[in-house]
Amino acid sequence: MAVRNKPLGRIAPEVLDGLWKGSIDMHIHPGPDPLAERPLDSGQVAVLAEKAGMKAIVLKSFSYNTVSDAFIIGKHLCADLQVLGSVVIGYTTTGGLTCAAETIEKMAQIGCKVVWFPAMDAKWCRSYLGREGGISILREDGTLKDEVYDILKVIKDHRMVVCSGHMSYEESTKLFDAAIQMGITKMVATHPLAELSRFTLEQIQELAAKGVYIEHVYGTLMPRLGGMDPSDYVDCVKLVGAERTIMGTDLAQVWDMSPADGMRHFIGMMIQFGCTPEEVELMCKTNPARLLDVE
Repeated sequence: MAVRNKPLGRIAPEVLDGLWKGSIDMHIHPGPDPLAERPLDSGQVAVLAEKAGMKAIVLKSFSYNTVSDAFIIGKHLCADLQVLGSVVIGYTTTGGLTCAAETIEKMAQIGCKVVWFPAMDAKWCRSYLGREGGISILREDGTLKDEVYDILKVIKDHRMVVCSGHMSYEESTKLFDAAIQMGITKMVATHPLAELSRFTLEQIQELAAKGVYIEHVYGTLMPRLGGMDPSDYVDCVKLVGAERTIMGTDLAQVWDMSPADGMRHFIGMMIQFGCTPEEVELMCKTNPARLLDVE
């Protein structure tokens, strides 16, 4: 999308900080991480989010399940922040698709709230990165593999959130169709405007119309992930509605600010480029709280 220069509106500090306080970030990458240099571990991320007055965070890793980290941090380190764990379906996290349902079931029993379908191990993502192999949730005839239904049953039974990860639109829409048929309502399209995902606005509209929440992340606005124009996010929000959108950071790597500070920047940027404070509140507070059952 072409970059459009828009006049930046002024934001009263009390408005910005009021939205930041009580916000929820459902997409944080802490260290240690064998795939990227992360400046902060899970505990440091949580402490900074609690200091900022945020309500909750979700820890995410491509290499390991973060549920035990979240449990320990919540019990011993952060009393005023809800720290939630997740599972990303992949080779090192769930053994691929074959053992995923059983692994996720065990993680759910100790507090897992979010399940991402294949991300860095997704066939679509590996192809984008010039790598071979990877996980596809579709058979050769285009139908969903049996393991997908087993995973979705666990997600439904434990009221978890299902996210599309780094899969293609074809895989994602078929996943969400199956989830809807099973009665699942907590669904998120993972940063679909990112270059890695490459969903069109028409496809995003179709997902939102089905009841899928559309995720926008601060990380894709940074040079390392393509330097997207914030106007594209705002235009998408106006297209599908803030009531069908969530905001997260997708931070952090070694040159990034902390996820907590990233959320504050993201809130300010979305307002400056055309969202109302009421729309931002829906996207960074109300909607993620509903997805995560956070009071």
